[in-house]
Amino acid sequence: MKIAIIDADLISRNKHRFPNLACMKIYGYYKALGNTVQLKINYEDLNQYDKVFISKVFTDTSINSDVLTLPNVEYGGTGFFYDKALKLPDEIEHHMPDYHLYDEYVNSKIAAGAKRNDFKYYLDYSIGFLTRGCFRQCEFCVNQNYKKVSVHSPLSEFIDYNRKKICLLDDNFLGCADWKDMILELRELNKPFQFKQGLDERILTDEKCKLLFSSKYDGDYIFAFDNIADKNIIEQK
Repeated sequence: MKIAIIDADLISRNKHRFPNLACMKIYGYYKALGNTVQLKINYEDLNQYDKVFISKVFTDTSINSDVLTLPNVEYGGTGFFYDKALKLPDEIEHHMPDYHLYDEYVNSKIAAGAKRNDFKYYLDYSIGFLTRGCFRQCEFCVNQNYKKVSVHSPLSEFIDYNRKKICLLDDNFLGCADWKDMILELRELNKPFQFKQGLDERILTDEKCKLLFSSKYDGDYIFAFDNIADKNIIEQK
């Protein structure tokens, strides 16, 4: 089959600089089956493809609704359905992301004068979820339907050893009962890692702080706070 993958956020958001994990998994899955799969950065001539997969993360990413009615188009993601978004089939959700999906796009941008550092998440990072879910059930969050944090995938499911850094998208990593084993595994890799979505300050302990702050962390620590008092507490640690 001839398949197109569209990262809608990439098309509509001029300064979007983060790859779509679902798109990379879909790309890897269908390419492994022998299909011809490509990233498409416009909505033209979609009838030339047997299948078109469209994903978006942000609700304010614009897309012509007529595109979504085409018989060969499938679409999903929090940008379309927010907290009601369907999960990817297990065989795709747990497939190794193919980080080469964006190669041609990124190379063309850099060749045209863009800074390589603007595309660091496309080029330097392995990206994935070790855990999924959160027990906070905040009204503003796409995870409000969860009641706990669970182990989602092993690090081996998305790690590319040729990439020098790791970006974790977990929503409340420290709320998982297995957090310590996963931190120790990350430390053993000796690669800088970061939690892109932040960490829950409200459940920090001395043990968690000691392991986190002595790790090979990438960039600044980001925490979720309840209020200003919580912020003052963490700044003193």
